[in-house]
Amino acid sequence: MDSDASVANDPRDVGAPDRQVVILLAQLFAAAWAFALWAAADAWQALTRLPVASALSVLTALPAGLVFATLVHEWGHFAGARIAGARCTVPAKVGLYAFNYDFAANSLRHFLVMSWGGQVGGLLAILALTMLLPLDTPGRCMVLAASVGAFFFAGMIEWPVLARVGRSGNPLAELSRIDRGVIRRSAGTGVVATALSWILLVF
Repeated sequence: MDSDASVANDPRDVGAPDRQVVILLAQLFAAAWAFALWAAADAWQALTRLPVASALSVLTALPAGLVFATLVHEWGHFAGARIAGARCTVPAKVGLYAFNYDFAANSLRHFLVMSWGGQVGGLLAILALTMLLPLDTPGRCMVLAASVGAFFFAGMIEWPVLARVGRSGNPLAELSRIDRGVIRRSAGTGVVATALSWILLVF
């Protein structure tokens, strides 16, 4: 069978819009749920000014900002892959990732455009929250701060890979160097970036 035809008929391919829509809707539901919890706490804080309400607003803002920024980041990767014309398939299960990247079928250019798409997505998430949220309470500041933390967490994983890929030209080999130590250091950077951003925004 012709390889192009087999790709076109693969139900997991990005050409299968129904599956992609299901993933998008599920992710939007997760983001909406996180924001709904934070919005309830934020409304309680605005109405009562109680310390416990303010604390809850900050705590629920953390996952709201994190989920939002992470999903925009991942769909930025997907947009980059589509713009580059990369070969991708739809994941078999609904989860965080919007697509599966086919390393064997794609070129270095495909990988670089896909990767930088995620960085643009992360910046767009921060910009959107900056423009849409009045940063006049600690909880609202935390939503933005969490998105900054998510940006740095992903960046500390992906930026070194991009730098090494520029030298080696082997994306899969460079990605295989991501281990638990890299994840822990990146998570630590994300926590620090979140805390510093929140302090700067609040004070």
